[in-house]
Amino acid sequence: MDLIIFVVALSILVLVHELGHFLAAKITGVKVEEFGLGLPPKIFSKKWKGTVWSLNWLPIGGFCKLYGEDSGGKGSEAFNQKNPWQKALIVLGGVMMNLLLAIAIFTAVYSIAGVPVETDKVAIIGVAKGSPAEMAGLKEKDIVLKVNDLEIKKGSELTEEVGKYKGETVKLRITNYELQIEKDIEVQVRENPPEGEGSMGIAISNTIMQKIKWYEFYKGIGAGFKEAYYWGEIIASGVGKMVGGILRGQMPKDVAGPVGMFQATSSIKQNQGILAVIHFFGIVSVNLAIVNVLPFPALDGGRIIFVIYEMIFRKKANQKFEALVNNIGMAILLTLIVTITVGDVIRVIQK
Repeated sequence: MDLIIFVVALSILVLVHELGHFLAAKITGVKVEEFGLGLPPKIFSKKWKGTVWSLNWLPIGGFCKLYGEDSGGKGSEAFNQKNPWQKALIVLGGVMMNLLLAIAIFTAVYSIAGVPVETDKVAIIGVAKGSPAEMAGLKEKDIVLKVNDLEIKKGSELTEEVGKYKGETVKLRITNYELQIEKDIEVQVRENPPEGEGSMGIAISNTIMQKIKWYEFYKGIGAGFKEAYYWGEIIASGVGKMVGGILRGQMPKDVAGPVGMFQATSSIKQNQGILAVIHFFGIVSVNLAIVNVLPFPALDGGRIIFVIYEMIFRKKANQKFEALVNNIGMAILLTLIVTITVGDVIRVIQK
């Protein structure tokens, strides 16, 4: 089931991206020769309304083949005959659709789970399995009000106060922002907790999820836009550091391919539920948009370089040269995907 969810979700992201190119091409009057999900070899194909629709064996991408995209196109339906602004719209259509999809996903998740609201309460947002917190009965959505009768309003206050009782037991006054019932729970404070878990094994935040009414849908939309912007900043910064490291001769670490993404999807579903999986693929959609605008051959960002050249110099780049550059870029990208996938498999085997 996890594999099916992963393949379907990833296929939707790719489909939406290529649909962006397709719709922009139709708007500008460019003929779409083939719209493919996955990469060749083909499973099957069917021609409908002048476009070949294909399903391919390799579920790691997709494509929207435009008439005159590389060379040889003539007439009003050819991509290479369009003005630079029309070309830019087509090239960036996939990126825009991925961003819109991410916003739609985040909006849906927050409309269901509630929108994040900053409070003066310390909420538990995660409990590690086998931790003292889990054994004591602490759960997600619990709110810590006091530690040994000391009122707590910030996460730092909780961490500081609990840190005074390592190796001992503390009494926590807790409530739940759904049930609103207060009770005391005693929790053992570990002296040497596992890395990343903390002394009690809880993740905390001053942000809680507040349910919204159906007529407050605009709050969900607003939260969706904020979340897309938030992840856009984080991913853009991470990609920038990674590219900078590569230019300095440092190979990137912890870069996941399809196998790594599947593992993450399965882990999130098991520990946080299907809504968290949907949210995760919203983040992946933002990531797909940002990576695609990188100025690398075969990516949308690489293609837009040639469009900018045409805008500045008011003449088209050599089409054979452009096609050669994009083909080389595609070969490099496929090699990187294979290399990263091999790395993912090795990490799985070594665990």
